[in-house]
Amino acid sequence: MNKQSIIVLFAIALLITVTTLFTSSCKKTHNGSSSADSGIIYFHLHTQIDDTTIGGNTDASDSNETGPGASPWYYIYDTYGPRIQLRVPQFFVSNIMLNNANGTMLTLSNVVLLKGLDSEDYYCCKVPVGTYTSAMFTVGLSSADNALVPTTQFVNDSVPYPFESGMWMGSTSMGYYGMIIKGLLDTTSGHTGNNPVTLNYQIPNSLTSANQVMLPTRGTGAYSSYPLYIVTKGSTVYVHILCDYGKLLSNLSNMTTENATDGMTLNVAVADTLASHIPEMFRYEQ
Repeated sequence: MNKQSIIVLFAIALLITVTTLFTSSCKKTHNGSSSADSGIIYFHLHTQIDDTTIGGNTDASDSNETGPGASPWYYIYDTYGPRIQLRVPQFFVSNIMLNNANGTMLTLSNVVLLKGLDSEDYYCCKVPVGTYTSAMFTVGLSSADNALVPTTQFVNDSVPYPFESGMWMGSTSMGYYGMIIKGLLDTTSGHTGNNPVTLNYQIPNSLTSANQVMLPTRGTGAYSSYPLYIVTKGSTVYVHILCDYGKLLSNLSNMTTENATDGMTLNVAVADTLASHIPEMFRYEQ
């Protein structure tokens, strides 16, 4: 082998070595963090109607059919409107971002949650040690996840119910609903609950994912009493958020007639209205 060939082979070997080291360093962390300098982030999501928390069952039978923590079913008086009974309120959460006090933004890559009625604690991932001032997220899925079949099990929150299949619209061309709300509406003047109106809102991912939820900056202004999210090595930090369906549904002018939508052929305007107001239904617990 001549000297020129040896030099060429050495250069190729050096390039491969450098490339391998660079690639390894890119894949070394999860969401920008290693186990040595990270803590864990959970989303703690409360199902609400106005100021009343419903659900919260965490036993093995947890499901969206167990009701609001008590039997028989009961209605919640909503100061925004009429009395509502929720049975199946659920939605996807993705594209979660945390604002760092140092001015940077952390995106929680490959984190997808599916919020149901009862469960409240949703594991997100490990994040770098630091001080975080606010949270942002999308109700819905990325285009890539929306094209996956339910058996892929892309949700990573470890909550047993609900399942991706319950949000599936039937084909990869349609994908998933980003949010489903099912329940009953009491329209009686005496609040007897007799002959209630059925509520059935199925909002496609294409509509829900168009509006980013941006929660306010904590520790300043009107939120000066709200503590910052301080992540230390080995800590677990919860982001407590209220999910107020009463606030969301109050944007409908007449729930008695605007009581159902599939977002495609049935009352599409209702789905558009609800989707555009999704950011309003979320607020910090404290």
